[in-house]
Amino acid sequence: MIRCVDVIKIYHDPITEYKVSALRGLDLDIGDGELVSIIGPSGAGKTTLMNILSGVDTPTGGLVMIRGVQLDLLTEKERRKFRYENIGLVNQFTSKNLYSQLTVRDNVLMPMKMKYTPREMARKEMEELLRLFNLTHVKNNKAAKISGGESMRLSIAIALARQPHFILADEPTGQLDSKNTFSIIDTLKGVNKELGTTMVIVTHDVRYRNIFEKSFLIRDGRLVGVGYEAERQKLDIFKDASVLNRAYIDPSHMLQIPDRVKNSIALREFAEFEVHPSKKLAMLWNPDLVSKEEVFSILQQPPDEYKETVDELTFDDVRYLFENEFKYNPKAKDYIRIKGLEKGYRVFGQLQPVIKGIDLTIKKGDFIFISGPSGVGKTTLLNTIAGLLIPNKGSVHIDDYSIGKADDTSRSDFRLENIAYITQYHSLFEPVQLKDNLLVPYIFLGKEYNPDIGNEVTRNVHISHKLESYPDELSAGEKQRATLSLALTRKTPILLADEPTANMDSDLAREIMDVLMAFVKDENATFIMCSHDLSLLRPGFRHIRISDGLITEDSRITQNSLKQILKEYLQLHEDHKNKK
Repeated sequence: MIRCVDVIKIYHDPITEYKVSALRGLDLDIGDGELVSIIGPSGAGKTTLMNILSGVDTPTGGLVMIRGVQLDLLTEKERRKFRYENIGLVNQFTSKNLYSQLTVRDNVLMPMKMKYTPREMARKEMEELLRLFNLTHVKNNKAAKISGGESMRLSIAIALARQPHFILADEPTGQLDSKNTFSIIDTLKGVNKELGTTMVIVTHDVRYRNIFEKSFLIRDGRLVGVGYEAERQKLDIFKDASVLNRAYIDPSHMLQIPDRVKNSIALREFAEFEVHPSKKLAMLWNPDLVSKEEVFSILQQPPDEYKETVDELTFDDVRYLFENEFKYNPKAKDYIRIKGLEKGYRVFGQLQPVIKGIDLTIKKGDFIFISGPSGVGKTTLLNTIAGLLIPNKGSVHIDDYSIGKADDTSRSDFRLENIAYITQYHSLFEPVQLKDNLLVPYIFLGKEYNPDIGNEVTRNVHISHKLESYPDELSAGEKQRATLSLALTRKTPILLADEPTANMDSDLAREIMDVLMAFVKDENATFIMCSHDLSLLRPGFRHIRISDGLITEDSRITQNSLKQILKEYLQLHEDHKNKK
């Protein structure tokens, strides 16, 4: 159904004359009715591939066939028509999928009305989709008032309401907690099995490599691995081996060594190969650590001596999480004071409470990590602190300034001067390049911009190579890092962040956390972030857990408490050398 052969995509900047290769000869085959994942780190080419498969963009070279149609031969108008008739798109930002002021039921009915589906048939199909996606209980709620998990389920239901031949979903669980993530995954599996719809899930989350029947791993614009569930069941010595242990040989005979293999045997610049006398296999090893003779000797030893499971994760693998400790000052002044905070939204005239009475005091220069399931009030709390929402009851004071009692103009001026907010949705100004986006806040502040600060920040968050790019030319992960650089460059005393690393792979997220911790230390800034990813916690953070609109846990993270949290969240095993 979907076939890509040697697909190349090169972006060309006519001003700088720079050429960037996003896809470098990618091959892909997806059959009818398959449920597959395409996995890759930030900048791997996932968004470019999505745009090409959906007909939004065309390849520079290669072949793209979908249902027997060669997309690159179609005009833009023909591609739009093909996309409308065949493809259901699910954006990772649910606000782009939904009509926020319409009810859940009307959102599902909208694509049916556009296709002139008879009213009674449309109503029955709508009810069935709401049942399938567990949305019946909120069908009369406006889309703007449902939780993150419900919004994503609704987004997929809307895509299916058009009865497309296949669904293309971009990071459908990037903004969700583990419970909602696996709920969405179960839903996707159920829909695929019940309706037989071909589904392609594009993600940076490596957990997907063991969830679906087929997983493609792309890196640097190439396919570097393909994993099949059926093959994983048959493996012996490499039990639990996955797409991360395999490499794909492209048409030009290029082969990339999977990260897991490269890191496990400490490969640096060189690797050595030898063809076994049987001519049935070739071997690769690190010449700095072992000789050819030793390799053959090791192969003759029983596999039981090397019993470590390839995919098993131990505390040794995440030791860096414990090494970078945040040093908080218990004697710092109380800076943010929240008293009796209540906030809710009106649905059909009835107030639906979200935050149900929160008392919280935050000290100057502290690092606050707020966790909890989707829909419990985390984002509402951040929006209230930022003055974007006004409490129904209670108060929010920042130093001596009362957010709730100020007028709109005063709140906006205060926010511009004192608060940088990194939301789940990028806040970049589309018509100008990233380098000019960094100037925008200074124009409103009437202050002079220091390009040295901007250059340093963009280097630290790994986005300096995109300074000449426009926001539309950035991937989701790059937009998130660009928004982060915009916030850090302002050097405000307060930073608020809602899922600031949701579109980043784990290595990049770790580096970004190091940057944020350094910023808080150097600027004595107060940082408050919401995240479902508990692997972002560090010793010294203040961890606040919210459930059902109330604070259910408020503690300072220690080495021991972090170890217990990570053991449960990452399913960590004890280090092998410590096992008896």
